[in-house]
Amino acid sequence: MNGDFTPLLEVLEAIHPLPDAEKAQLLGRLRLMDLAKGDFFLRPGRPANQIGFLVSGLIRYYYVSAEGKEYTKHFCVGGHFVSSYASLAAGTSSDYWIEALEPTRLIVFRYEDWLEMLLRHTAWGVINGKVQADALMAAERRERSLILDSALTRYQNLLGEFPGIEARVRQYDLASYLGITPVALSRIRGRPARN
Repeated sequence: MNGDFTPLLEVLEAIHPLPDAEKAQLLGRLRLMDLAKGDFFLRPGRPANQIGFLVSGLIRYYYVSAEGKEYTKHFCVGGHFVSSYASLAAGTSSDYWIEALEPTRLIVFRYEDWLEMLLRHTAWGVINGKVQADALMAAERRERSLILDSALTRYQNLLGEFPGIEARVRQYDLASYLGITPVALSRIRGRPARN
């Protein structure tokens, strides 16, 4: 059973070593979740109550406007945590969708269990702080890029952060993530071929 959860344990222990008793407590609270392409980890209007650790696959976070237009907030690949932090922390409903774009495997635990673990040992506080800091820095980098970078630079950064993503995601979703139209994305994608 431990082997199934190894990817998560490796990430956590890279942040801070865990005593055997704490690992045992954590392992007793974990479960595997497999999502098919198009399945949802979270839907808007529902409160988040669990955290996932993405082992394999591809996840898309997105909003849907009142007019039905989708706006991609984030893509997530293996080795990252998946949830709505605002929903978890405030106990409110999520504002966005979290969807599997391909067959996806996650290691999942309840947020309630995580809060209990935080009280058990100081290692969990260090791990929690690092995970939250990484998420905040990623959000700030994305915000900065949307405001200050050109569409071409945003596109190049996307390809650097998610190699091969063009073959895995619809052009519409890529354009939405970049804050441009699919037509503008086609022009950008054609530009390097012409140079």
